[in-house]
Amino acid sequence: MRRLDLDRVRPGDLREPVATIGVFDGVHRGHRQLLYELSVWARATGGESVVMTFDRHPLEVLKGEKVAPLLTLENRLVEFERHGVDAAVLLDFAAIRHLGPREFLEDVVKGRLGCRRLLLGFDSRIGKDRSGDAARVREEGGPLGIEVRVASPVLDKEGRKIGSSAIREAVRKGELERAANLLGRPMTLRGHVVHGAGRGTGLGIPTANIDTGGQILPPDGVYLVRVFRGADAAPGVMNLGVRPTFGESLGRVLEVHVPGWRGDLTGDALEVRPVRFLRPERRFESPAALKAQIEADLLALAQAVARGEI
Repeated sequence: MRRLDLDRVRPGDLREPVATIGVFDGVHRGHRQLLYELSVWARATGGESVVMTFDRHPLEVLKGEKVAPLLTLENRLVEFERHGVDAAVLLDFAAIRHLGPREFLEDVVKGRLGCRRLLLGFDSRIGKDRSGDAARVREEGGPLGIEVRVASPVLDKEGRKIGSSAIREAVRKGELERAANLLGRPMTLRGHVVHGAGRGTGLGIPTANIDTGGQILPPDGVYLVRVFRGADAAPGVMNLGVRPTFGESLGRVLEVHVPGWRGDLTGDALEVRPVRFLRPERRFESPAALKAQIEADLLALAQAVARGEI
């Protein structure tokens, strides 16, 4: 999959592009339906499937709110590629927020991408102040020679639309099963291993500290997890919190211990899928008491593995 910045794209860089636009945070079930229909349309016309997405969440520009994503930008791009997208075009929302629907179609969709086919999500709105619903975009696109279609809706069990905001709220509350149902896959934390304080190694239970790049996290505590490193996968225990036993104030830290994995993992990319919340994080009177609790946690992991839970 090609990754392109909008300000460097010119008509002809993309072959008969069939495009869509959105944040696509999480690349959830609804997003994947849209990406499937995008690929089908592109194949039928002999063109490339193209996703226009934002380098940061629009709310960060409009309201100055920091939005913890379900997926970082890099992981969004990984998901696009997994779902057959040919090219991703990165948009700077601050640079285009002033464009009305017709201006966006004329200047960006046609002018930059050379695109004559645009697929919208069933509830998408584009242009300044979200003023362009599907009907208006069709109306504005017709004279420009842009065909506009709308993807099929995907609803949850209660008949409500599946949205990234609801999934983020479920993760914050620790409702991992609900988050997984809306995502259409297990909720996954992704990042690279960074140097830690070595506390786990000192206890004889080494951990890998993971920098998730600001990804939204579930509540603090200890979880049974499955950890992926490339083609390798293994059960493990994750601790998420502030490590109160050692009186550290380094903010929230995500660390995993995978029995059987040896060696320095620093720099490795890991995916961590929480399977079950085990217990809250708490302060222990001594490192020895903490080690005894961790050993009990590992016994719980072994029992869960024996039951086929992880």
